[in-house]
Order: sequence, then structure tokens, then C-alpha cells
Amino acid sequence: MARSLAFLPYLRVFEAVARLGTLKAAAEELHLSPSAISLQLRKLSECTGIQLFEKAGRNVELTLAGRDFSQSVSHNLRQLSAAARAAKKSGEDGRTVSLGVSLPTALGTAWATRAVVEFAETKGIANLIINEAIMHDQVAWENNDVAIVYDNPPFKGRAWQLLSEVKLQPVCSPTLFPRLDLHHRDRAVSGIPLLHEDSGDEWAKWAAAARVSLQGSLRVKVPSVAHTVASAVQGKGIALVSDVLTRDHLGHGQLIQPFPTAINASRAYYLVWAVDRADDQLLQSLVARLLDLIKVERTR
Repeated sequence: MARSLAFLPYLRVFEAVARLGTLKAAAEELHLSPSAISLQLRKLSECTGIQLFEKAGRNVELTLAGRDFSQSVSHNLRQLSAAARAAKKSGEDGRTVSLGVSLPTALGTAWATRAVVEFAETKGIANLIINEAIMHDQVAWENNDVAIVYDNPPFKGRAWQLLSEVKLQPVCSPTLFPRLDLHHRDRAVSGIPLLHEDSGDEWAKWAAAARVSLQGSLRVKVPSVAHTVASAVQGKGIALVSDVLTRDHLGHGQLIQPFPTAINASRAYYLVWAVDRADDQLLQSLVARLLDLIKVERTR
């Protein structure tokens, strides 16, 4: 048995090259030299007796036999990875010990943290860790099993699912409403701070779509969307945010939408996880739960 499985040490390299299509890309991902990658592929072919790749210009392509072998390898590596994680995260009673979830602050504050906590309770998870990140490259993947990001794909080395597109519409405290001049578009928001966390481009896009002048308004850049929402609730200015984040505030009368015009944001919310977690039932159950909840948030 030991000799028949002599190819096992080379499967990680094979999977990376098959997935990425080049020795150079696999070498960068695995922090190996291209020559080391080439050597391991040659040893794998010798152990299995299969010609796995053929040259295609400067790249390599799987042979027919290589494609069949690649499918089996990918499937079994995912199963082994899932089994290792499950064993590591399970206690003596078989319960999942820990789950790490990364959330953007504003979405977490609005409803996602509550949803993840409820999920963990129903699944009997003993240790839930909620981390914070906005974009994909900010997520500390060594500490997280799944993330919601406000970003645009592709996300290298990850699988993803659209959670929600984002439409931006101005919101403000009812206390600011008397200061709005809705009868004169060139003075509609004059003198009222415009809250934003980006460069201000989204406000410019909205102003063009709504045909509203932004002249005479103070531009206030804050660290995050969470700050814009909190500042708007406190009556400190107008925020341009998604109703996915402000539904509760709107429902409780803490915020109003003084203008009907909404624009599509330049990014959207995505659920992101490792490619090899496709068969992880707990993770996929969480993904399905969050997808169901976002529909509720959109319609209630």
C-alpha cells in the first residue's frame, strides 16, 4: 500500500497547476520555484504512469487522462480538507467547536451579526468568532471560514456568491428635513453636510442622476459606512447608503429618505469562502441562511 500511494506528496502541486494553468502561477501560490514544481510533476507522472500535462505554448494543458485524474484529485482533496477541519473544530461530543465569520461593520451592525449569532445557536456551535473586514483582500482568511465582503469579483482562490446588489439613496434624520429646499434643486442640500466614506464619487453620480446641485454643502469624509449611518441618525448630515443597512432606522423613524432617486453602487455584497469548502455542509448551510435573510431584509 505504501508504494502504491507514493504519489501523495505531489498532489498539492498537481492540483495547483491544474487549477491555475501555469507552473509560474502555481509556484507563486505555493511559494516554490518553477523548477521545484516541474520536478514534482515529473515524479507524479513517474509514480502514476500517467502523462498528465502537455505543452501549450508557454503554459501547460491537462491531457485527457490528466483531466480525469484532476477531477478525482480535487474531489478527494476537498473531502480530506473538510474532514481535517471538522476533526479540528469538533469537541468530544461531536459539536462544532468554532466558526469564524468576517463581516463589514455596517452590515454586521444592521442585521448580519444578529443572523450569524442565531445560526450558531441553532447549530450548537460552541465558539463563534466574528471578525471585521470590508473588502476581500482585507479578510484574514486564517481566522475566517466565510466572509461577507463589499467588493467586486473575481476573488482569486475563492468561491463566491452574490448576496445583494447595492442601491444607494440619501437618508437623513427627520430633524434635518426642514433645512432641505426640495423646491429648488440648485439649493436642495445647500449648507447640509454630505457624509461619505469614499472619494465622493458616489455623491457626484447621485447628484447627476437626481439633477441636484451639491454646491454649498460641506463634504465630510468618515472612516466607514457605519460612521455615515451613525452620523446621519445623529442629525449630523445626509448619508448616501443602501436600505439594506438602514431598514431598521427607516422603520423606527430615525431616518427618512428625502429624495426618491437611487443609484447602483460601484460594488456589491458577496459571500466568499475557500474553493475547497464547497462540500462543507455547515458553511453552505450558513450561506443559504444568509441568502434567505437578505430576501427578507429587502421585502419587509
